[in-house]
Amino acid sequence: MSNPLYWILGTLLLALVAGGLAYGLTTSKLGRYGPYIGAGFVLALVWTAWPYWAIYDLQTALLSGDKVRLSSRVDWTSVRDGVRDDLKAAYSSKIIAIDPRMQTLSEAYSRAAIDSVVEQQINPEALSAMAQAGGEVSEPMAAVRYAFFQGSPLVFRMDLGPTFSTQEERTIYLLEWNFGWRLKRIIVAPYLLKGLG
Repeated sequence: MSNPLYWILGTLLLALVAGGLAYGLTTSKLGRYGPYIGAGFVLALVWTAWPYWAIYDLQTALLSGDKVRLSSRVDWTSVRDGVRDDLKAAYSSKIIAIDPRMQTLSEAYSRAAIDSVVEQQINPEALSAMAQAGGEVSEPMAAVRYAFFQGSPLVFRMDLGPTFSTQEERTIYLLEWNFGWRLKRIIVAPYLLKGLG
């Protein structure tokens, strides 16, 4: 069911069924616009539920180590670039050297180390291994503090963090729709970045 074509066909089928039901049930109350209102309601309901299904599908793909589904649910290049940028910005702000040459060398070393760590850890194999070992990602749904659309019906935001966590303690996951919902960006919790150094 992770194929977007199934969702599109299923949505159209549900809209047709809803239109038929709405025509029979609401024609007397809403006139000839009843079927369209019913179909629109079903489409909105399916569109709202779709990203939640994508999150659930991503979780089960992680737990089962299904690399095919993970590749369809995650834009790995974009996610790695975002995490890499967050880490580099956090490290660069902590590097202070009196000698400008040492400053440049330290920054270059930290960038190379971050590139290596991100490549090794942000990939289907590493995250699946963590999930299967019962790590922090084994039950991400239990840590969800917020999940809804963010500024657009094509962007969905999910905040993960401990119970009673503040916004600074939450990691933000952004999914974008491009003929299917995919994880596009992970914004590392600010308190984790402050602890680096």
